[in-house]
Amino acid sequence: MNMSDEKKSKYMIIEGIVSVIVNIVLFVFKYAVGVLTGSLSIMADAWHSLSDCISSVIVIIGGIFSKRPPDEEHPFGHGRIELITSFIVGIMLVFIGYSFFSEAIKNIMNKKTASFTMMAIIAMVVSILIKELLAQYSFWGYRKSGSKSLYADAWHHRSDSITSIIILVGIVFGKSFWWIDSVLSILVSLVIFYAAYDVIRSSVKPLIGESPSDDIIKEINNIANELNINSDSTNLHHFHIHTYGAHTEITFHMRFPQDMTVLEAHKNASTFENAIREKLNIEPTIHIEAYK
Repeated sequence: MNMSDEKKSKYMIIEGIVSVIVNIVLFVFKYAVGVLTGSLSIMADAWHSLSDCISSVIVIIGGIFSKRPPDEEHPFGHGRIELITSFIVGIMLVFIGYSFFSEAIKNIMNKKTASFTMMAIIAMVVSILIKELLAQYSFWGYRKSGSKSLYADAWHHRSDSITSIIILVGIVFGKSFWWIDSVLSILVSLVIFYAAYDVIRSSVKPLIGESPSDDIIKEINNIANELNINSDSTNLHHFHIHTYGAHTEITFHMRFPQDMTVLEAHKNASTFENAIREKLNIEPTIHIEAYK
């Protein structure tokens, strides 16, 4: 296991533990307030906080298993486990969003109301501050480690903070509109759905495969130019990239003149691979072709 894998695992585990502790406390606090006021939106927000707790447990599990070194069955390591854990978090958000969306529709049809108190306002203000701090902490961990799971967990915290803001605004107008709690619950569900979409998309794309970014291709071409290798579009082509957590593999085709010996072409390609490996921390594989 390289140092980047160890670092990523460390950030995932520590962030997960902090998140679990904080979210359990928030869940108990907000759910109690929701029960006392009869507010579906506050109870939905409490369950959103608990889902953060569950997702953080998954992040911890991903951090533990993703740092396992390569073995015979997994020659590229276990880094993609964190993408799978991130995907699971996204699916959880979908079910939570649907649950409260459908319940809010029933409340509107039955004209069910909620009674907001000063305790509800305090609960939402505390939730907003704490969840945004957790989001910033998770985003910081993501920037330090590059962990997709931490990015997913950060958006999970951020979405909880946003929903608490929506509910807080609604509390102010709660006495004027009987349907405000149900409408707020629907808005909370929509925020949860958006967070689910973003998390699922960011985890699925690397799993099913994606093209390398323009920046990576540009950097590879720059390295080719530094080595005096012709790097126009007809020379370097057919790029594919494969991400396994902190380990990244890239393959592409490279054309050489027909009169160049195989030994010389292989030597040039190997020099090119070593330069990419050193400068970009990417494991390259070059397929050699001849100009037609």
